[in-house]
Amino acid sequence: GISSMAKKKKRAMREDAKEEGEDEEYMEFELEPPSEPEEDVPEKKRTRKAKREEAEDEGEEEYVELDLSTLTEPQIQQEQEKPKNTRRKVTPDELEPGAVVVYGDGFRGVVHDAFEAIDNFWLADEETNELIKDEQGEIVAFTSEELQLVAPPPKLEQASGGKPDVGVLVLGTSTQMVQVLEHFGEPDPVKRTEPQELLAIPCNLCDPKTLLRNARDGINPTTSKLAQEQRPDLHVALRVFHLKEAIKKCSSMVSLEKYFCLAGVAIPFSEAEIEECDNKDEKRWRKTVANQIDVGVTAYGRKESEVSEFLETAQQALGQSCGMCLSDKLWDKLVQTKIRESLGIPDLPLFFSDAAGVRIYVVVIPEDARVANDDGIINCSERPGASYLPAKSAQEVDPSVAKQNENVAKTAAEKEPDEETQPKGKTVAEWEKEQNKFADQPKLPPGWLRISSKSTGQIYYFNKDTQETTFDAPLPEGWVQQVSKSTGKTYYFNVSTQKSTFTRPS
Repeated sequence: GISSMAKKKKRAMREDAKEEGEDEEYMEFELEPPSEPEEDVPEKKRTRKAKREEAEDEGEEEYVELDLSTLTEPQIQQEQEKPKNTRRKVTPDELEPGAVVVYGDGFRGVVHDAFEAIDNFWLADEETNELIKDEQGEIVAFTSEELQLVAPPPKLEQASGGKPDVGVLVLGTSTQMVQVLEHFGEPDPVKRTEPQELLAIPCNLCDPKTLLRNARDGINPTTSKLAQEQRPDLHVALRVFHLKEAIKKCSSMVSLEKYFCLAGVAIPFSEAEIEECDNKDEKRWRKTVANQIDVGVTAYGRKESEVSEFLETAQQALGQSCGMCLSDKLWDKLVQTKIRESLGIPDLPLFFSDAAGVRIYVVVIPEDARVANDDGIINCSERPGASYLPAKSAQEVDPSVAKQNENVAKTAAEKEPDEETQPKGKTVAEWEKEQNKFADQPKLPPGWLRISSKSTGQIYYFNKDTQETTFDAPLPEGWVQQVSKSTGKTYYFNVSTQKSTFTRPS
């Protein structure tokens, strides 16, 4: 057949070459002899190199020598029918560290770090071995579609697990985010936690094009330092892939002016944490995927069993990771739908699946929600009678409870800080009307009132939403009070501008 004919043809051509006195052995698929052989390079290798460079110049696949004698007739026909000037698409699992690739306008690079689970790859220049960066000095993350494989390394076993099952993305106002950040505190400078820290990013600044820069400005230096210490064998940098993908799925959130996106920051696992993991897939996930500073959604979690509910797992993840607990009504689909409609973002999804197949729930905390620190947990609950709540029938309404709630709201402003009894005085509505008496004072954050003590005349402050009273003036909107773990000194941080100061803002 074809195999025997090819062998006879090769033997005949070798004998012809010997008879003509040629020193060089016959080379199969030699299109034309080289004009000037390169010094110290065997003729056969030089010819292959010339063919490879010629193919690259013409945009074709790399030259590969084929032995027709080893191919079947269908395989030969398949080779002959291959389209010219095209390259085979590469899959993410082929782009392991060390793989040689072509990117951009024919530039060659080597895969330095591979994050195949999220289809992101960092390249190093083939000659200088320096990471490819953009004009702003940020590492360029390539996708598999942007790369052409030249020389793949041995293929690794593909991991089937290790990633979380569910995530939660929380959106809230600046006042709500301040309370959450104050409760969460500063990131631990010596121990890895999940998340390592929380970022409150204004929704209108969540443009995917500028997200990396905005997130980088908010990362605590101690987080970056610990991240590099966790993986000294790698160049650890910041990635916003997970949050960026979430924003793309929730593009309408960028139109929210007064809302913030609560993002969680994760750092790499240490070598010890990787080795102590018994599950093969989990170990590979920790080593090859979760090995950078990743900005993602608020919290992630894993189902305790196959029968566990996704929503239940999401609620547990938010509590365990961030110390937050949302009321059942705020998790309700109908309530969340009405909240979205009231904010003009009806197309914001209730949940979605990210690039890794993780189900992400999107929860919007209404502006009038009650947010309070109860026994070390930030509890968020709906305001009674809010427009986004389902209407109750007459049989469901308890007149005594309704009257009690009304009395609490009316008399809460009458109670001075640290006062055990409830003196008689003005109601919240009456004090709201008298706020013009303090027009010369600095503006208070939303929900706060200035109240004059009936007994002493001293000014104190009352929060209509949380029922809190204090003699200390509340910080301006967007500011958070923090205490340095290293020095014990109090400082102030602005979640909008990502700036900090030791001087109390007014």
